[in-house]
Amino acid sequence: MNNTQHKRKKPVSLPKLVRLILLFTTILFFSVSPIYAQQKSKKIINIEHADLLKTDENVVADARRLIGNVHLTHDNIVMYCDSAWFYTRSNIVDAFGRVHIISNDTVNIWADFINYNGETGLAKARHNVKLEDPAIKLTTDSLDFDMETEIGYYEYGGEIVDSANVLNSIIGRYYTQKNEFFFTHEVTLINDNYNIFTDTMIYNTDTEVVIFEGDTKIIGDSTNIYSSEGWFNTKNNQTRLGKNSTIRRGNTQIQAENLFYDDNSDEGYASGNVIINDYANKMIVLGQKAEYDDFDKYALVTDSAVWIQYYDNDSLFLHADTLYTIPDTAAVDAKLLITYNNVSFYRSDIQGVGDSLVYYTRDSTIQLFNDPVLWSMENQMTADFIEFKNNTTKPSEVYLTNNSFIIQEVDSTRFNQIKGKNMVGYIRNQELYQIKVNGNGQSIYYPADDDELIGVNKAESSNIVIYLSDNQIKRITFLGSPVGVMNPLIEVKEEDTILPGFNWREDERPRNRHDIFGIQKDSTHTPRIPNPTLEKELPSMQEEQKNIEKRLQSKN
Repeated sequence: MNNTQHKRKKPVSLPKLVRLILLFTTILFFSVSPIYAQQKSKKIINIEHADLLKTDENVVADARRLIGNVHLTHDNIVMYCDSAWFYTRSNIVDAFGRVHIISNDTVNIWADFINYNGETGLAKARHNVKLEDPAIKLTTDSLDFDMETEIGYYEYGGEIVDSANVLNSIIGRYYTQKNEFFFTHEVTLINDNYNIFTDTMIYNTDTEVVIFEGDTKIIGDSTNIYSSEGWFNTKNNQTRLGKNSTIRRGNTQIQAENLFYDDNSDEGYASGNVIINDYANKMIVLGQKAEYDDFDKYALVTDSAVWIQYYDNDSLFLHADTLYTIPDTAAVDAKLLITYNNVSFYRSDIQGVGDSLVYYTRDSTIQLFNDPVLWSMENQMTADFIEFKNNTTKPSEVYLTNNSFIIQEVDSTRFNQIKGKNMVGYIRNQELYQIKVNGNGQSIYYPADDDELIGVNKAESSNIVIYLSDNQIKRITFLGSPVGVMNPLIEVKEEDTILPGFNWREDERPRNRHDIFGIQKDSTHTPRIPNPTLEKELPSMQEEQKNIEKRLQSKN
């Protein structure tokens, strides 16, 4: 026998044995613990009742067939159905026929079929699905509901009904613990006051507040709202809108970057490129800040405020620190425009500046207060108070009250001048053709022969009538006992060429609609109306006004 065969094996030392035991124990722990943890966390679905219970290994291993009055429980879940397959290993149930799940005694789900996974807590309900909790009723054809988080979602259309609203969408999620919905794709909300159409919406059933994103329409009996983002409180009818927002009510429309409107009080405010369009009165009001009440009652606009009265062939542009519109009680659907501080306006045939102004839409009358100036062609008119009546039957009339003064430039150093207590000027075809001076009349004018100045005529009379043609003085009639003198140009003294109170203010005159913000001296920059889209939108507004008028005429 070989000596090596008889050699005894070397015994294992105690420290090495201990290490082996520890290693084996560790491997065994990590290999067994997941199974143990899985078994420990596994929540087995319990069969409480079934009229008939079968086991059919031919269908699937561990499959149990439950038939008749099936009653299952799982943690806080209770399920009823006509029949079911229960797969014990996977802890999954396929329930059929009048399936009803109750979660935490608050959420009820009905369907023709529900697949319920006891491991994940996910219930997949299909066909004639209905979910109810204390806040809402949801109907759809396909609903997945997570029993753990109590979140349900559908992707093929659903309808939600609460105490005041009916909501529909293609895709929806319902967070039952928050009482909050998230909807996308063809979302609509219908209630007694408004219909809302949008692409994305969040709705809370407690607050009844709708938050929307994307192109949105809110259509009411008298008010239509368009916006890209904002929220709407269906409980108190308050709306706050963000970008690209418009509110239309009757013949009045307001749009801005930010809008708030309370439909109960009819009050609201706006900021950021505000445009208010009054189609009935052919008015547009622009500014950066606005407050309004029921649109037809009043609107207060500040910060770069502009008012526009538009016509077929011309428009009047006006700027002031503050613009205020209110109803004119003397005429139906008419408005009063009240403006104050740094008033300036432009129309091709007439321009003016002053401290404050009132405009009557019923007859296009303008009243200027506090050091006003009015220009018509070559004529500058000043007085303590000026009123311009734009009569539909010509001529239009200009009333100058107290300290009246009309100046007409002859050349850079000579001016025709008319002064008196009160005056009335008559304008036809955009030209001042007659002036009546009532009280303390004084005049200086330069008669011409074949466009050659022949002298200076200076006269005084209590009342004077001046006749003009082509904006040039052609004849003066003195009523009463005139006092006057005609001097050749060479003999005229400088003090005889200016009436007391003379003030040539041509540098204040707006020469175009952009100058209403003030003429920029020593600058090549021309200030523009503070809304870059105005020039693009104004023609469409005028066209829409024409369409409204046509519809009104067809109804009459």
